[in-house]
Amino acid sequence: MIEFIHISDTHFGPSKDMEIRGSIPYDRNSALVEAINSLNFTPDFLVHTGDIVNDPDDDAYQLAEEVLSQLRAPIHYVSGNHDDAASTRKFMTSGANVTLEGVGDKLAYSFQMGDGVTGVVFDAWVPPEMGPHGFLSQSQVMAFEKLLQASDDRFALFLHYPMVPIGSPWIDEHLLVENGEAVHSFLTGYSERITGVFFGHLHRGLQILRDGILYSGVSSPVCHFTAGPNETTCEFDSNCALAFNHVTISGHGTMVKEYSIPFQPVGRV
Repeated sequence: MIEFIHISDTHFGPSKDMEIRGSIPYDRNSALVEAINSLNFTPDFLVHTGDIVNDPDDDAYQLAEEVLSQLRAPIHYVSGNHDDAASTRKFMTSGANVTLEGVGDKLAYSFQMGDGVTGVVFDAWVPPEMGPHGFLSQSQVMAFEKLLQASDDRFALFLHYPMVPIGSPWIDEHLLVENGEAVHSFLTGYSERITGVFFGHLHRGLQILRDGILYSGVSSPVCHFTAGPNETTCEFDSNCALAFNHVTISGHGTMVKEYSIPFQPVGRV
């Protein structure tokens, strides 16, 4: 059995006092770390599915590392649309991993989760001028296919962007993996070996079961997005609870427990 914590979209700024969308990320993420460390079990590891920082500068990454390194388990990082892969490698202490074959400078790798399950991190980042959507390169899909062929493992997949529509017009137009439907079609051929596809970016928690594949999103501890079925714009809620998911993978399936904890500031160092 595998127990891990899924977090996302911490949006650290370069200073402890920087405010983003009505919240101070340093204070909220410090409280998030305390909440996770206070759980009555120790997770095997954590996965952060991107937007570690709000702007990819050195001070923001150093502040993120200062706070997130206090978590009591190894962390695996995903590159979000606000991130820089090289800076993530430079500043963030990540769990042991192996870079996927042929992916260049993308932050794309595999890691051993235990119990015959391999984690695969995809990097769907595109230049900011192209917008907040993602795109998953063919080289990464091919590298994953080689992993599928090389072992009988099951796989958990991690990326920043949602792969399939969620039924909210603004999000479905702007925030998905641009070629997500094609990638989903590929994944359906291996659905029995995929324990879940885990993502962030939406600042909302949700679960989608489509064609036998579980898509599981986690919200941000900094602010939440609206995601109604008729919304053509996105509003922000900074008066929100701290969010993270506890994921259990076993021979019986995948279970996701969503945590939503009232924000209480902790003392600053």
